Amino acid sequence: MRLLRLLLCTGLLAWQGAQALVFTDGPWQGLLDAGRSDEMERQAQARLREQPQDLQASAAFALSQMTLADRKRVDAAARLMQDCVDQHPDEAICHYALASVMTMQARNGGAMKIISLAGPIRKHLQRALELKPDFIEARSSLHQYYLLVPAFAGGGVGKARELEEQVRASQPEFAKLMRARVAGSEKNWALAEKELLSVRIAADPSLLNEWRLVWGVLGKEWLDQRQYAKAIAGFERMLKEQPRQALAAYGLARIYFAQEQYDEAIRQYERAKEMDGAEDFPLDHRLGIALQAKGDKAQARAAFERYLQNRRASPSNAEDCRRRLKEIGPV
Repeated sequence: MRLLRLLLCTGLLAWQGAQALVFTDGPWQGLLDAGRSDEMERQAQARLREQPQDLQASAAFALSQMTLADRKRVDAAARLMQDCVDQHPDEAICHYALASVMTMQARNGGAMKIISLAGPIRKHLQRALELKPDFIEARSSLHQYYLLVPAFAGGGVGKARELEEQVRASQPEFAKLMRARVAGSEKNWALAEKELLSVRIAADPSLLNEWRLVWGVLGKEWLDQRQYAKAIAGFERMLKEQPRQALAAYGLARIYFAQEQYDEAIRQYERAKEMDGAEDFPLDHRLGIALQAKGDKAQARAAFERYLQNRRASPSNAEDCRRRLKEIGPV
């Protein structure tokens, strides 16, 4: 159960750093790559008013709903994609988007919801990959599923290795990233780093986002181990490769905060807010914590209040903001 919960809370959210070819037309891929969920939602709604049967727009709309705090909207997105699967069972994007939204449904639900949706999530990811073997995002998500779920529940490292072996010849750089993820799941962080350093992004630019996500996992591990110099070097490397992506600045902010360098942490959080993918991170929540630690109560209060107005605020972070606002009191 612990592994299933871990899967559904963290493992299959990689769509937010989406790969090339999730979408094949329209503006959706660019918006997805940039992490601009609100704009993707707006444009998808406009397209669907004109063309209600547009599969790409339907999937874009569903994916834009995934991180909303409003569970009813996530559930509605799941129904939309179930209809897509029912009407177009041979469209990989319908299966992939449904699996992604189901992941958020499970995250929002209790233990029984997790158990009931784990199998369907796996089934739809497998079907998406059967229909489109070069679908990097579906393979990546299924790979994470196998690594996080034990064999008796449909997962297992063996299955994850098989997925990697299937693309070792055709997509060698992607295979390295998958091996790095396996190494990380086995706590072999040295091997994970070695595999990541060997990836030649120039040989396959479509892997930039996958590369960023795996590096992010390694950077978080270094942060947890208090290997701050290595963590900073990793996130700086990421920032050099992808200067517009918020993950690197967010990671740096977390490291500086852990070292009680509050001014630099605040600078990095503010920097991240102007970058692509900023919507994916609880920036005002974390910014408020840093400001509070620094002793700037007025700015901390403002940051917490902004976060509470964020339609993508997680319930747990929102609750922490409310608690901290009580601690701060009137200013």
